[in-house]
Parts: sequence; C-alpha cells; structure tokens
Amino acid sequence: MDYTLKENSINGIELNEKIRDEELHEYSILDREDFIDTLIDWISKAKGNDKELMKDDLKMLINTEDDFLLSSNSTNSYIRKGDTNFNETCEELLTLNERIIQEM
Repeated sequence: MDYTLKENSINGIELNEKIRDEELHEYSILDREDFIDTLIDWISKAKGNDKELMKDDLKMLINTEDDFLLSSNSTNSYIRKGDTNFNETCEELLTLNERIIQEM
C-alpha cells in the first residue's frame, strides 16, 4: 500500500496526539519546511559536532521533495517515502493509533 503523510495524519487518518506527545513510537510526522526553519535557528546557536550534524540534516532536508517525513524522536534519523522502512513504519503508527482509539 502507498502511504501519504500530511500534518499528523497518514492517508487522511489523524494520529492521536498522544503518540507524539508521549513518544509512544520512535517516529513522528515532521513538516519538512517548518523543521528547516527551526533547524536554521538551532544551527545559529549550536557549536562543535552538534552544529555539523545539524548542517548535514539541513542539506538532506533541503534536497528532499517530501512535504512531510518521519523523524526519529531520539536521533537525527529520518524516513522518507520510498525508503525501505517507510510503509512498515506507517503501518506501525496506524496500528498504534487504532489501539489508542480502542482504549478510549
């Protein structure tokens, strides 16, 4: 199945905010353009190795056409549409979302 990301939704299914807020999954949906702006601010204040890692992330994000992608909550890892683990990660998020809805 092909999955499409939008702001906090996958294929039009809104993800419960609890998933992101409580970091119930390793990945969250990221608005690429918004994060580029945030990253530029962080780079201006960063020093050393952190600054270099942020610059690498910025270059990758600028060269990516996806409006939304999956971003790790604990590392600077990203999953883009077309990556081998993109569909699997979307399925995991949707399954988790369904479980949360059922528990409500």
